[in-house]
Amino acid sequence: AGGKALVVPTDLARAEARERLVAEAAAAGPVEVLVHNAAVTFFEPVATFDLRRAQLMVEVQVLAALHLAQLVLPAMQERRRGWICLVSSLAARHPAMPPPERARRGGGTVYGMVKAALERLATGLAAEVYDQRIAVNAVAPARVVPTPGTRFHGLVRPGDPTQELEGPEVMAEAVAALVTADPRQLTGRVVLSTELLAELGRTPLPLAGTGA
Repeated sequence: AGGKALVVPTDLARAEARERLVAEAAAAGPVEVLVHNAAVTFFEPVATFDLRRAQLMVEVQVLAALHLAQLVLPAMQERRRGWICLVSSLAARHPAMPPPERARRGGGTVYGMVKAALERLATGLAAEVYDQRIAVNAVAPARVVPTPGTRFHGLVRPGDPTQELEGPEVMAEAVAALVTADPRQLTGRVVLSTELLAELGRTPLPLAGTGA
C-alpha cells in the first residue's frame, strides 16, 4: 500500500524498554495510535497460581498498557488527536453460577482478572481524555482466534468441526475501525469484534499469509 513499517523488538515487562519503544516510534513520526495487544499467559487454578507468574501477567497485560498510554498521551493531548485500543478477551466476563464445568476446573481466573482490569482502564481513561478528542476503547474477539498462543495453550481443537473460530482479519478490521472513527462518537466502549463490525456495517478483508 506504499506505507512503511518500523519494527522495535521490545520486552514489555520492562519499563525502560517500553520507554525506548515509544521514543523510537516518536522519532519516526507522530504517534497517533496505540494498540496494546501484548500478553503472557499461564492457566492454573488460583489456589496453586505462582505469584511470580501472576506479577508477570499483570506487568505485561495491565501495567504495560497503562505505562504506554502515559508515554503517548502528552503528544496526543498537545495535538488534540489520538486513539488508544486495548485488546481484551471474553475471559474478562464473570462466570455464571452455578459455574460450568470448565470454570469449576479453574485455570482462567487470573487471565480474566487482568483482562477485566484492562477494560476498566479503557473506559476510565476514555472519560478522562474525552474533551481532548482522544478515543480509548477495548475490543475482544467473539471466538477463539487461531494464533500461535491459542494453539500453544490448547484452545484451538484441530480437526474439531464443531469449534467456531475467528479469523485474525476480523480483529484487525475491528481495531482499524476503532482507531479511525471520530473520537467523540466511538470511545469508552468495551466491544466484541463481530458485534462492532455488524454495528458499523464493515466487512473484514482477508489478510495476506493467514490462509483466510
